[in-house]
Amino acid sequence: MTIATKDLSSLSRLLDEALALPVAERAAWLAGLSGEDAALRPMLAQLIEAEGDADAEAMPSLFDRLPAFAQAAAEQQYTQGGGETALQAMRHVGPYCLLRPLGSGGMGAVWLAERVDGGLHRAVALKLPHLGQHARQLAQRWERERDILAALEHPHIARLYDAGETEAGQPYLALEHVEGAPITQHCDRAGLSVRDRVKLFLQVLEAVQFAHSRLVVHRDLKPSNIFVGADGQVRLLDFGIAKLLDETQGHAASELTELGGAAPMTPDYASPEQILRQPIGTSSDVYSLGVVFYELIAGQRPYRLVRDTRGALEDAILATEPTRPSRLANTEAAEAAAALRAVRLPQLRRQLRGDLDNVALKALRKNPADRYVSAEAFASDLQRWLDGRPVLAHPGSRLYRARKFIVRHRLPVGAVAVALVSMAAGLGVALHQAGVAQREARKALAVQAFLVGLFREAEPARAQGREVTVRDLMARGERELQAGLQGEPELSNELSGVLVDIYDKLGNGKQALPLAEARLAQARQSFGAGSLQYGDALVSLARIRRTLGQHELALAAVNEARTVMLPYQALRPNAQADLSLDAGHSLLALMRFEEGRVGMQAALPQIEAVRGRESWDVVEIKAAIASAYAAEGAHDKAAAIMKEIQPLLDKPWPTVGLDLPALLGTMGYSQWQARRWPEAARTLERAIAEMDRLAGARNSPAIDAGRTLGMVRLDAGEFGLAADALAANSRRSEEFYGPQDGETALNLSFQVMGLLRTNRLTQAEAMARESVRIAESGSTLAASEIRGLRRRWGVALVLSSRAAEGLAVLEAIAAQEAAAGQNDVRHAATLTYRAGALNAVGRTREAVLAAQQAAAIWQAGSGPAAQVGLAKARLTEALSWLRAGEPAKAPPLIDEAARLLAQAQPAGHVDHLYPELVRARWLRATGRAEQVAQAESLERGVRERFRGISGGELPQEVPLIY
Repeated sequence: MTIATKDLSSLSRLLDEALALPVAERAAWLAGLSGEDAALRPMLAQLIEAEGDADAEAMPSLFDRLPAFAQAAAEQQYTQGGGETALQAMRHVGPYCLLRPLGSGGMGAVWLAERVDGGLHRAVALKLPHLGQHARQLAQRWERERDILAALEHPHIARLYDAGETEAGQPYLALEHVEGAPITQHCDRAGLSVRDRVKLFLQVLEAVQFAHSRLVVHRDLKPSNIFVGADGQVRLLDFGIAKLLDETQGHAASELTELGGAAPMTPDYASPEQILRQPIGTSSDVYSLGVVFYELIAGQRPYRLVRDTRGALEDAILATEPTRPSRLANTEAAEAAAALRAVRLPQLRRQLRGDLDNVALKALRKNPADRYVSAEAFASDLQRWLDGRPVLAHPGSRLYRARKFIVRHRLPVGAVAVALVSMAAGLGVALHQAGVAQREARKALAVQAFLVGLFREAEPARAQGREVTVRDLMARGERELQAGLQGEPELSNELSGVLVDIYDKLGNGKQALPLAEARLAQARQSFGAGSLQYGDALVSLARIRRTLGQHELALAAVNEARTVMLPYQALRPNAQADLSLDAGHSLLALMRFEEGRVGMQAALPQIEAVRGRESWDVVEIKAAIASAYAAEGAHDKAAAIMKEIQPLLDKPWPTVGLDLPALLGTMGYSQWQARRWPEAARTLERAIAEMDRLAGARNSPAIDAGRTLGMVRLDAGEFGLAADALAANSRRSEEFYGPQDGETALNLSFQVMGLLRTNRLTQAEAMARESVRIAESGSTLAASEIRGLRRRWGVALVLSSRAAEGLAVLEAIAAQEAAAGQNDVRHAATLTYRAGALNAVGRTREAVLAAQQAAAIWQAGSGPAAQVGLAKARLTEALSWLRAGEPAKAPPLIDEAARLLAQAQPAGHVDHLYPELVRARWLRATGRAEQVAQAESLERGVRERFRGISGGELPQEVPLIY
């Protein structure tokens, strides 16, 4: 089979088209070829026939033949008079000797080659474009790829070693040759687990983020362009159709993009905007990465097609929502995918369900604005999953649905023009200062008039003898806002922000949230997602979400706001520092203490420079840093910071409102972590009283402080007081948030601990079950928080004599924590409770092992809390040995626990009674009459002292110490 050189490019293009068709449609397609393409029909038919029923997965084997056709073409040219020079030209390109073909596509061939002119000797992948009627444009594209790759020096991007052009005009690129396989093949051959695949994919995201930071979009990310070398490291290949994000390229870039009459892409991995031929940005690469990620973890691509055609695929990409990765079809292919990940299909579904489902679907959203804002954000969420921390991806919220609605119902050209002007400002177009000043003055006057109008409600003529509260005024403000400013989006946005801020200062985040969400949607509709108004609304929404304890959503808003606000540093010079502080507060609440502290410490110098070293903002930040140190166990550092700011707290702060009692709450938290329980309880009680005085009984900060107060009482061993505090806090939460809110579920779950300590087991189990039901009915609680609720439900089931049910709950949690890599104190608690459940159902050997696993985690820690956890794990192990009929193994464990508790807990603490309780059980297990009598006396005394010290009650059956 021979082919003329000029036809080589056409053959490659036609092969691409043929192989994209189902086998049954290829004959009709061949018959329909016309013009110069018809002359290639016999060769195309032979190729397709030789391939048999090859599908898309066999495409590489066909493409591998194209370099052979190039050689055949050269030989044909040689026999027709080109002579030996032409054949030699095909074997030598510039200083390189061609060794063997590696592959080919519509634009060019890739050969394994080596340098033979005395330069640095190394094997390279030599890329050569097919020359033909588009030679000039291909040469331009080759030059562009050379320029792109020269700027991309990164360990996970194939390096460019050389670039040039032969005397005959043949351009070439000498690239790093990667011996390996596409990432999907590598993972399958190695049988990598889902977790290991995610770790490997992080290298891909790192490389793509680096390219994006150099203003380069790949535009053809797919497994065959993502190789894994023999060293296990990713190499990103083929920037041949990459697009420089440089507006100066303009028309020239467009010409190259449209070369050949079709947008360069691979349909299976193309984004909706590529299918629609819309402008391409970094979000298009994020989508393609989402498809690759989906395939890596699930073994199949996101769309289930009715017809295996390109048209059906494009329709699915544009209009069909992807199937969740965990909903794998129960087929042989799905079973095979699970086996390649070293699990059975049900286990694979469990691993993918939830967080990984949400991460994949976020990357694959149709609207680019709803995807991850960058490859770095994608990677950050996957790292959170690996670390066992909450991911920021979540199912469509009300805000997400509002955005989708706005996209479907965009206003006409006028509103689009406003959004474009706003985005142009975001790109650095200078605003005319006079116009800015005029608008700002107009807004200031409007805000003043609005507030003055509100307070006229309190005039005697209007009040008619009734007392007008601040909430009455705020309700009127909302009505005025909705009724009077329909045609004034800028003023409406500004005044909405005023109302949101006032509600926040009143501690009424629940009332502020819908206003903040509506403000954000209105800002996007009227001004655009890159506008200053949209950025301001995001900042406000993040703070309201943090006030309401929706910390993952708050972090998502903060991360988006950071990007949006970057172009407006002149107008909002402190925005980035303030956002770092907002993120820090949420990170602390999510127990990501070091991460939150480091961010706050980095922002502190700028805040001090702008607002003064003795400003209230600086006091708040330092108090938060102190609380982080306390949570990390660095109590000396925490105490030093609190001592530093104490004189500032003694100053009058008449303008800070709820911020002062909120800071007292932070101090109480730090004192709790430092185990200064009486001091912490007094501080928190003072904070709650001050919050209620300033904002009334309905305020969210007091609920947060009340939960901390209950935990302080529990740790101090004051179980009766703890149960009362946590019950009161649950009632407050239900009144403020409503009975079906996630925060109410969280507070109910904390109340369960008080009920367990006071031996109200039936009530505790029912409340724990209800808290889980609420949380799993669409709440905003994080996955790790929901596991906490389920953990408390599990121990409640065990202690209320429903151990088999409790064991099922706890084993599921333990598996989820292990899969998420959550090998921390929470996992240790789960394992201790699981040991108790196993003990209660008679699986004592497994109970011993679980208790020992928990003990190993506690042993790796340090400080009193770790000592207490280890002591309780040892006592639970001792109880398991007693039930197993091996009482001789219990005394050393009891003695060790007693020593640990003597070191960790102050004299008189109720925890000192637990070793005595287990010792009484050991005496009874010996079976000797005198020791049984001694055991009964000892246990009776323990129960009486337990009641007297703690106000609690021990259960009759004790399968574990918790």
